Amino acid sequence: MEFICKTGWIAYYHSKKNSYITRRMQQKSVIVGLIQMAVGPDPEENFKKALANVDQAARDGSQIICLPELYRTRYFAQGIGVNASPLAETIPGLSTRAFSEIARRHGVVIIVPLYEKSSDGRFYNSAVIIDADGTLHTPYHKVHIPQDPGFFEKGYFYPGDRYQVHSTRYGRIAVLICYDQWFPEAARCVALDGARIIFYPTAIGHPSSEEPAEGNWHEAWVLIQRGHAVANSVHVAAINRVGQEGDIRFFGGSFICDAFGKIIAQGKDTEKTIIAPLDLSMNYSVRDSWGFFRNRRPDTYDATCSLFPGQDVTFPDIRLGDTPRNRGFHMPAEWEPHECVWLSWPHNKNTFPRLRAVEDEFYEFIQVIHTSDRVELFVPSAVAHRKIRARLRETGVDLSRVILHTTGFSDVWIRDYGPTFVINRALKRPAMVRWNFNAWGEKYEDQLQDGKIPGVMNRWLDLPSFVPGIVLEGGSVDVNGRGTVMTTRSCLLNPNRNPSLSPDEIEEFLKEYLGVVKIIWLNEGIVGDDTDGHIDDIARFVAPTTVVCAYETDTADANYPALHENYEILKKSTDQDGRPLTVVKLPMPAQVSSGNERYPATYTNFYIGNNVVVVPVFNDPNDAVALQILQGFFSGRKVTGIDARALVEGFGTFHCASQQQPRL
Repeated sequence: MEFICKTGWIAYYHSKKNSYITRRMQQKSVIVGLIQMAVGPDPEENFKKALANVDQAARDGSQIICLPELYRTRYFAQGIGVNASPLAETIPGLSTRAFSEIARRHGVVIIVPLYEKSSDGRFYNSAVIIDADGTLHTPYHKVHIPQDPGFFEKGYFYPGDRYQVHSTRYGRIAVLICYDQWFPEAARCVALDGARIIFYPTAIGHPSSEEPAEGNWHEAWVLIQRGHAVANSVHVAAINRVGQEGDIRFFGGSFICDAFGKIIAQGKDTEKTIIAPLDLSMNYSVRDSWGFFRNRRPDTYDATCSLFPGQDVTFPDIRLGDTPRNRGFHMPAEWEPHECVWLSWPHNKNTFPRLRAVEDEFYEFIQVIHTSDRVELFVPSAVAHRKIRARLRETGVDLSRVILHTTGFSDVWIRDYGPTFVINRALKRPAMVRWNFNAWGEKYEDQLQDGKIPGVMNRWLDLPSFVPGIVLEGGSVDVNGRGTVMTTRSCLLNPNRNPSLSPDEIEEFLKEYLGVVKIIWLNEGIVGDDTDGHIDDIARFVAPTTVVCAYETDTADANYPALHENYEILKKSTDQDGRPLTVVKLPMPAQVSSGNERYPATYTNFYIGNNVVVVPVFNDPNDAVALQILQGFFSGRKVTGIDARALVEGFGTFHCASQQQPRL
């Protein structure tokens, strides 16, 4: 037995030695070309420019040519909620067909990084290697996905799950993409698998004119990749883009370094093709001399391989410090597609003096909305369940589109005590934000119990939940789905909500839990609003850069000063990209009151469904004016007015009484 073991070990030793000698006999030199280019707004022009540059690099002697990350498109991930799907392409597709022809014609290997829509419907940040005979290697999908201001990639790219090393005509190479470069584990994996060159197509730059507090990103970018070259005894080729795109100045600086980190060739901050010959035999001499591989201690590396808790490696369980924004979620605009709408049936006689009239208005609301959005309706008891279901059937409602849930609750205002839904489009995942609810500054003790409703909803939905631990009502915020939120100081900064938080701290919560980068602060709400000034009573986004703003023309009316001031603030405001807002005045109805009690009647409390927009109306001459204005913004939806004269006596109307759940 001892002899056999020794013999087996000797055979293993000689096989490894022969393999090592074979590797040493592989091609010792190769010429690499890196296409450092600016990317313009027209993908077709970028495509043509890249084709010309690659063809020229091949004519100039390059044998392996690499383009920068997402070569055809501007870096769209610096924004939130952008519909980038039209920019994606398939593999095989337009780019691979064209570059395959160049590869065959010149006998070169070409690395093409692009935005891929795969056959499974996922979108990847990809790189495909085209061999010298024009054949395609399996695309690499970027594994590490960043989520930082200016680099909001988690909402766009599904993460890859493996690294690849490819045997090409000119040697074994690996591609890692941009953010992968900050993870030494990735470089070590491909080096252990035999990569002789690691290519890093990249899109990195400074997101502002000021140097980041932590230091110069360009220097760190070069330093980390030179470190990978040294630690793994491989050549590294890093390709960046150049030019100003939005807020980011891409600094170029593409470079090639040898297996001990020495820079062989480097570009500056202008368009340039960097071409350099590489002596790949150096990989082995450095590796033999320094022993970085043979002296490894993988038995001590367990901590680097421990998985995050959770059933899905692409979406680990929510951990301390996780927020919707840093996990790639954001709150979509209300006009984006809905899965359903959540409602709570009105039954509180303390809230509604004319409850029967309120019920009639709510039946009409459901009749109008259920053909557009499936309705998930809370009802307070089994008796109410039977009564409401029977009435809906009598009025011709399709009961397959109205799901009744019997549970205890106090009032109708689910916009405020329900969750805020957020989405990650890349992962095709919804989640919910569960705010604290204190009944609008502890005004109504009997309604505090409604803060439990998000938990009740999640018994059925089973969604990931983010819990910020602060008081906030859904009606106090309105988003454009692209990174901007509107709110009011009178509500969010009111000491009856979060007295221990500063305005800056509240802004940080809004950014992290709604997935926004820009906050527009209005001041006061309208008279009669017991919420202390919810935004949905005074201003609403109807498009990414368009706002309708409640406006009182009667200078003697008590609402005039606040609404005029808010209008002037909005006229001077911009969206997250610095574009001025288009602000359209929406008239106010005449005062709706009972005795000395004035109610918060306003047309901005409309609900945007998939196919309809429901607007509260008050038997007022301005009803028709408001409906006409809103119809102009929603040409693909029917704008419908529903009498809300009884409902508003509870200090809210249809937007306050609904909460949309987005569809992915």
